[in-house]
Amino acid sequence: MNIFMTQVALAAKEDDVKVELAKILHKPPFPDNPLNFDITIFSKYNSRGRVGILALPSATVGDTFLRSYGSSGVIVKGARILFQHSTKPISPEKIAQLNSTPWQDPLELQREREKMVEDGRPYRLSQFAFGRFLADGRFAAECTADGDAEVACDLERRQVRFTLRKQQRHPEPNDLVSMLALTLVSDEAVSAWYPPNLVDAILETDSPVIFLRATTFPIFKMEKTGLLASDTKVSRIQGLSRNKAMPPGCFSLMCTFNSREESSTFTYACHSRFRISHISSTDIPVIPGDASYNEAALDQFLSHLPFAVAFEVEKAVTNRILAIDEAMSLQDTLAELSESFPDDAASILRKFIADLEEEAPARRRHRGKRRRNSDGHPLAPRLKEAASDYIADKQKPKGRLQPANSSPSYTFQLVLTPTRHILEGPNADQSNSVLRRFGKSENFLRVSFQDENRSKLRGDFETSIKELLAGRYRPVLENGCRVAGRTYKFLGYSMSGLREHSLWFVTPFRDADGKLWDSDAIRGSLGDFSLLSHQPAKLGARWSQAFSATDPSVVIQPHEIRKIDDRKSPCGTVMTDGCSPISTDLLRDIWKGYSRTKKYNSNYTRPCAMQFRLGGAKGMVVEDPTLVGKVVCLRPSQTKFDAPEHRTFDIQGTSLRPKAMYLNRPLIALLEFLGASSERILELQSNAIAEAKSLRHSLGDASKVLQQHGIGASFKLPSLVHNIKTILHLDLRSENGEEEYHSDLLMNSLDCAETHVLRELKYRAHIAVPGSFTLYGVSDEWNCLDEGEIYATVLDERKDLRQAITGRVGITRSPQIHPGDVQIATAVRRPQLEHLTNVVVFSCKGDRPLSSCLGGGDLDGDDFNIILDPRLLPTETYPPGGYEPLETKRTPHVCGISDVVDFVFDFIESDIQGQIAIAHLRFSDLKNPSCEECLQLAMHASHAVDFPKTGTPVKLENIPRLKNKPKPDFLALEGRDLMSDQFYNSEKLLGRLYRRVPINPWTPREWDRQYSPSQGVKIEEALRGVGLYALGLPPLQVPPCELYEEMRYLLDEYCDQLSAIGKSHTLSKNKDILVTEAEVVSGTLMATWSDQHRRREAVAAMNLQVSVIVIIIMAHKCHFWQTYELVRAVRTELRARDAERALDDEEDFDDSEYEYEDEDDFYKEIRVIASHFRRACAAWFVAEEALRECPGSYGPQSFGFIALGRMLELVKAAQGLL
Repeated sequence: MNIFMTQVALAAKEDDVKVELAKILHKPPFPDNPLNFDITIFSKYNSRGRVGILALPSATVGDTFLRSYGSSGVIVKGARILFQHSTKPISPEKIAQLNSTPWQDPLELQREREKMVEDGRPYRLSQFAFGRFLADGRFAAECTADGDAEVACDLERRQVRFTLRKQQRHPEPNDLVSMLALTLVSDEAVSAWYPPNLVDAILETDSPVIFLRATTFPIFKMEKTGLLASDTKVSRIQGLSRNKAMPPGCFSLMCTFNSREESSTFTYACHSRFRISHISSTDIPVIPGDASYNEAALDQFLSHLPFAVAFEVEKAVTNRILAIDEAMSLQDTLAELSESFPDDAASILRKFIADLEEEAPARRRHRGKRRRNSDGHPLAPRLKEAASDYIADKQKPKGRLQPANSSPSYTFQLVLTPTRHILEGPNADQSNSVLRRFGKSENFLRVSFQDENRSKLRGDFETSIKELLAGRYRPVLENGCRVAGRTYKFLGYSMSGLREHSLWFVTPFRDADGKLWDSDAIRGSLGDFSLLSHQPAKLGARWSQAFSATDPSVVIQPHEIRKIDDRKSPCGTVMTDGCSPISTDLLRDIWKGYSRTKKYNSNYTRPCAMQFRLGGAKGMVVEDPTLVGKVVCLRPSQTKFDAPEHRTFDIQGTSLRPKAMYLNRPLIALLEFLGASSERILELQSNAIAEAKSLRHSLGDASKVLQQHGIGASFKLPSLVHNIKTILHLDLRSENGEEEYHSDLLMNSLDCAETHVLRELKYRAHIAVPGSFTLYGVSDEWNCLDEGEIYATVLDERKDLRQAITGRVGITRSPQIHPGDVQIATAVRRPQLEHLTNVVVFSCKGDRPLSSCLGGGDLDGDDFNIILDPRLLPTETYPPGGYEPLETKRTPHVCGISDVVDFVFDFIESDIQGQIAIAHLRFSDLKNPSCEECLQLAMHASHAVDFPKTGTPVKLENIPRLKNKPKPDFLALEGRDLMSDQFYNSEKLLGRLYRRVPINPWTPREWDRQYSPSQGVKIEEALRGVGLYALGLPPLQVPPCELYEEMRYLLDEYCDQLSAIGKSHTLSKNKDILVTEAEVVSGTLMATWSDQHRRREAVAAMNLQVSVIVIIIMAHKCHFWQTYELVRAVRTELRARDAERALDDEEDFDDSEYEYEDEDDFYKEIRVIASHFRRACAAWFVAEEALRECPGSYGPQSFGFIALGRMLELVKAAQGLL
């Protein structure tokens, strides 16, 4: 109930009124439990004071209050406030918020804030310096600035904050770091913000000097203060100076306080409130920074080296593994290596640099290699010795882990954060048409603009990134960047890359014919873009087609391309937007070519539809058996520009298999509003939670859950777990409940999988809907569907599933934001469409295509969700949204690369789709998805999606927002305190779902016992019980010496590469901390992330090297590249060498599939099976021996998994011959 207040004293604040009213409302006759209420005082006033609203959770309480105090009033700050019924009724959302949020005493809150302010008060510093710790424990002070510095333990923002203001002091002549000083303008202040998780420890000395030892740079901001406080502007900058980057590696901060008492108090506050480790030290020597960091000398040196070698040198220098003078000392040696061993020089250097790093000794002990004491020895002789060892190893009859024949292209990457310059690679990456056309991956560079935590750069309402973009990033796009002594210029981007702020650069090169290619020449060769000469955003979007990640199939001949018109409604709306037919004969040829590229078994039923790129055309093609010969039809809606010379049919995706359907937060909010059963959604979530918990119940359950969620695909973990159960007849527990098989890596991997699934449920509401599907959309080329009808047949040969969908179904498309984004359609059967599977066919009749009613979808490759669960169907529907697009930005002149660069920066600065989505969820929770604010947000979302093509941004200030209001608990970032006043318990379905998911923070522990963690004895006993002799397989025994040495060497190579993966993808920047082996095997990350989208990006990055042979994994495309490619290389080495020649012409089985019945024809020869089994057995033996020698070593357990998985596949194949 709302009660209107009048005659409120001008001096009274909302908390003042709350305190006085609480004395009344928290005693009889009101409820015993302190009821919650809210006060709003309006800014307008007259001679009798101000007015406001008292919001109470029920009318009963309000009537009781008015009877007692309505006319007599309550005195606050000397004025009597009068009360009466408000003409504005209280909203249901406000009532729900008051009932779900406990009362918080304003006085207690005020005291707590005052205490936080006192604990977090700033301390003046007499001196400071950013720098880095050296290996011997000394601190190298490399960057300081003139000004008044202070540091605070900011409890309200949960940050350690350093601030530098206008100089009020002068540095002493002997100031250790004054030679690097920077200056500030009088109205500016620079701040550096350290989240607690970035501070590894606070080192306290006997003097008033402490050191914040950090793992990465803080976030730097510049505050400009105007005449009024409201004029203060906050901008992100790249360091202490807006125009100068910080020296590499200077993450840590030295602070000199004015007294020992102040330094101790500050240290105590950080330790007690933020749990930052505290280390006492008598003295830490401070030395000047490395003045020899001469980038020009380094660049000159690198320009004379082969690119791959130069890249490794620069990477080592930027990572501070090598100092500049150390790198320069290797000039002659590197030149000699590059000349003598041109193909191996980069690998030799990479291995040498890895050995220079301080590695955990446990990862080395299993190798049995002789370790040389190299302290103080010159680097050049050590590099020569390393090269000799490498070449000697290579010349032995042993395999090195080389990429498989079907490996993707390798790319080099530069990541630019506001403070850092990070080189990564070479990493396997899915190719695109430009890379395939020119080859030589060293000529191309992927450049990503990221924040310090490796997420996308984002501005917000409080902080601008415009200045940071202009000073740090724009010069790179306009002038290029220097990497490995070469200049790379901006080339283009894919649309997915643009969304992640990742772009392609190129350095000039000559092709095999001697023709010079640079960025302008390559773009000019892509096609005819003359019709887009005044539209920079659309021009960049059309270039992007050539950079989309695709796989090639066959070259289409000119006479096989037929131009046809789009089908349109009577009012002129295009009904076939992005889709066209293709003949059966040509589709068959394309599938054969594609299968050879992907190493698929082409005996599978081929798909009926494909998402493609063909010259300047893009979209979907759908099989039409009535087309004679080899024909692909192209429509105007598909043809974006002319490129007649580029006729390779590149494939982005196929309809080979259906994808599972998952709910998400926006869809759940809409379904609840539209009347779908909330109890059914809760039931589905309960099932999903139970499935996650079942991972540790049995190997059978574990195999199903792992497969469903695509977890552990790189190591074929679902298949391995299944085969241990069915072939070895082992399980986690025996029938009487006792522990049976308990491999430490397997159990940790299952725990990782459980945590991963539960996180997806809690933070994304990622809930599977069994029996519903996600399918590509295509057009009805046969004109047999009426308006409102769809056609769909689901086919999955692996599950022996063929389901004809009929009747009333729900249909939608992600992301959902408008109430009309979920519609009801009628699924029918038509004989003309019987050949189509795993697509949803949309009618071409009516005034508007149904696909466009679903969040503005089209038919150029969009996925659509088909909801078949009757309890999830809406009981009411809303008309679909429809918005006039924003005007496309045009230039008065013929646009060039500089105009496209302008658009890229406009996009990065105005990329606010995420903020729109969050705002929509907040308004939906407080009101409903049909409220005015939500409908405005739906319109803005539509325009934001079109921004990459129109070039016209959605302005942040136009977005409806809830300023200084608490958020619903389901929007809390991982690790946040839900009891704070920043959140309230949402009573809607999303809040209920969020609170029902149990998650315990957990990280795999290192094995610290003195015996092997693998339980290899039980595996060996079970293998002997299989009857190897009867199957024609060799017995389990110690391998011959030569095979033993080969597998021992293979294990060393594997551990090196696995360690590199674990090191490069750890959240910690401590080079001794790796992603655990269980996380790598399961393909998950257990560290706490505040941004779940960023976690998914990080997981994808960790798995970036998986071979492109991995196809669609169950519910969604998930290319686990990095780990998978390493695993596949090991599997290749485990094959018998005498069968390799025979294998060259064989089609490899789909190595990511979970198949129990169909095995490669390669296994049908028992001799070959036995040879392979012998090698796999030797590898498993070596892994087990390494674990006995050093139980805690990093790598042998997962190496043993690969070998054991191979052995069990071969046992199954041998059993199939009987």
